Amino acid sequence: MEWLHCVLGEVRALLPFGKPYEERVLSSDQTEQTLFDGLIAARNRNPYKTALVQVERGIRLSYENLYEQVTALASGLSQLGLKKGDRVVVCMPNWPEFVISLYAMSMLGLILVPANPRLRRHEIEFIVQNSGAKAALVAHSDTKDALSHYELFLECQAHVPGLEHVVAVSPGDRSALEKGVSFAHLLEMGRKHRIASAINVKPADVAAIVYTSGTTGVPKGAMLTHQSLLFSANRMNAALENSDRDVVLVVVPACHIFGLSVTLMGVLMGSTVVFMEQFHPEDVFKVVEREKVTVHHGVSTMFVLELNHPNRKHYDLSSLRTGIVAAAPCPYEIVQRIRSELGLNPILSYGMTECSPALTATHFENEPWVYATVGRPLPGVALAVVDENGNFLPPDHVGELVANSPGLMLGYYNNEEATKAAIDERGWFHTGDLASINEAGYVTIVGRIKEMINRGGLKIYPKEVEELLYQLPAVQEAAVVGVPDPVLGERSCACVTLKPGHTLTEEEIREYCRQNLADFKVPDFIEILDEMPLNSSGKIYKLELAKQMREKHPPVYYGRVENSTQ
Repeated sequence: MEWLHCVLGEVRALLPFGKPYEERVLSSDQTEQTLFDGLIAARNRNPYKTALVQVERGIRLSYENLYEQVTALASGLSQLGLKKGDRVVVCMPNWPEFVISLYAMSMLGLILVPANPRLRRHEIEFIVQNSGAKAALVAHSDTKDALSHYELFLECQAHVPGLEHVVAVSPGDRSALEKGVSFAHLLEMGRKHRIASAINVKPADVAAIVYTSGTTGVPKGAMLTHQSLLFSANRMNAALENSDRDVVLVVVPACHIFGLSVTLMGVLMGSTVVFMEQFHPEDVFKVVEREKVTVHHGVSTMFVLELNHPNRKHYDLSSLRTGIVAAAPCPYEIVQRIRSELGLNPILSYGMTECSPALTATHFENEPWVYATVGRPLPGVALAVVDENGNFLPPDHVGELVANSPGLMLGYYNNEEATKAAIDERGWFHTGDLASINEAGYVTIVGRIKEMINRGGLKIYPKEVEELLYQLPAVQEAAVVGVPDPVLGERSCACVTLKPGHTLTEEEIREYCRQNLADFKVPDFIEILDEMPLNSSGKIYKLELAKQMREKHPPVYYGRVENSTQ
């Protein structure tokens, strides 16, 4: 029998191949609730506590208000003929209607398919067609983008036969529409014909199909169960030591797995969840001060912009306690500044859409060196590192990180080939990330396998160079990508944006790299950009950045230049 070294929860273990993962985790790790059950429990504990605040629209809902609207919407959706297992696309900003829709669908056994309203036409059409959605709840307002999305979904009905209903979600009371039905009308229908109780929904049923952001290719829909989503949410609530006394700021998109998870976390604890539709640093400061926010989640880019904002010290941010920094790498220098300047003790977490999403977390009491890692696996999560042939590697060796967890997806919807490529016959999910795990179980992410640059047989991990660039006081964002080279195979290109009011030259960056990196790791090309391309989730869009750099630095073949955009 073959054995492997891996980390299971907080205990290093030796486990045999082929043993079902369910046998390796404690039964207490299996959540026996649905998402709707979590809302009921929070409402029963404190019905008149503020559950949800929407900043831009000035809306405040108690848990009783939220529960009433959830049950009304569920009844309205039932009146449309939607049944357990039907997929429903929800495309809107961080509005209360998103949370109401999420829990109403859970009550009926419908499957949530969140879509970011920043997506373009072809991306929206792909999600609608690929998911086989029967209905869509779509933002409809006077803003150009929101209106065009509503019209787009109506157009989809003409060539997507299965899309039977398009529901307009409007900030105002817009019950009458030329086409389709309004959210307000559904609530009215539901209040007149309430269903008696929740449909027979099981924890192991699919709750959501969440599409990957597509930074490295075509989006794939990860099928996540009630059980998997609640496993991750419960584990992260424990890591953050959250309680019903917390006020949780959600400014990351709720339609993204990060935003969806932290929203679920807040409701599970009976906390107050504060939704912001748009991220602007000074608006965040105002909300933190007014609402006494204690938990502030975000990606590193958000915190960098907050730290560098000239008016930050004009606001009282003393209520801040903690928050998750995730979805993109966070350099240790930024972690230090978040702690010292914002007064927030952050938890770094690593995860993926396919894992619901959390796999690891740091701890409040960790030594400083730990923040160069993403922490240790959450209890019940197994992680290991494998080589190119799938052989498990010993501690401190770099290879592909593989995971097994109660939070793992059932598979990609309508994509068996991609599912088989991602989850091997032993049940391990292949993350596509290069990592190492030390003897104590701490995980260090080195980069993406596809992002690794092979320069003449020498491997360059972009994250290592990016971490160094972030140490330059003038650098706000950094990203390193590969560009083709006919001799070396690839060369490296470092791209940076600068903090407002700072200057830095390409030669200064190059000299700094020469002093701190092996010669082959020094970027061949350096670009100082006005802004980085971002995807709909706010991450640096490396696929687009690499394309731009390939066009700017085409390979030179024996003195002549040939265009390369592949």
